[in-house]
Amino acid sequence: MLSPIEIKKQEFSKTLRGYDPDEVRNFLESISLELEKISEDNRAQQIELEKLKAELSTYSRMEKNMNDAMVSAEKALSNARSESERESDLLRREAKIEAENILRDALNRADEIGQEIQSLETRRNSFVRKWKHMLSSEIEMLCLLEEIDTIPDQFDAEQEHTNAK
Repeated sequence: MLSPIEIKKQEFSKTLRGYDPDEVRNFLESISLELEKISEDNRAQQIELEKLKAELSTYSRMEKNMNDAMVSAEKALSNARSESERESDLLRREAKIEAENILRDALNRADEIGQEIQSLETRRNSFVRKWKHMLSSEIEMLCLLEEIDTIPDQFDAEQEHTNAK
């Protein structure tokens, strides 16, 4: 590609019937100016293109990073969900086992309490029978004592009655 300077410095050989040198020079000057303007525009566009390529590269990296982050977040969410479900199942199983143990212990304790109640009722009934028997015996003894206490009074009354005759 010709540069604007090469166009300006281009020399042509002269002939008798050739082109007007001033006209050629003016034309070459205008072509040189146009080419210079086009070259400057091209350089500016190249700079802009490089800038846009750099931005595109930055945005592409950002997009890749965002996609990677989304994939990582989805995996983390999936893992967290799986872990949560696993822990939930484990807790349910543990709670069920614990509830069964508590129920079994409560039933065993209820049986023990029932047996203790029966034992206490048997002991109470035995105690009541013994006390009734003992109290009955004591009442008989008291009745006998009363009778014995009335014997001297009867004896005295009989003696008074005999003495009075």
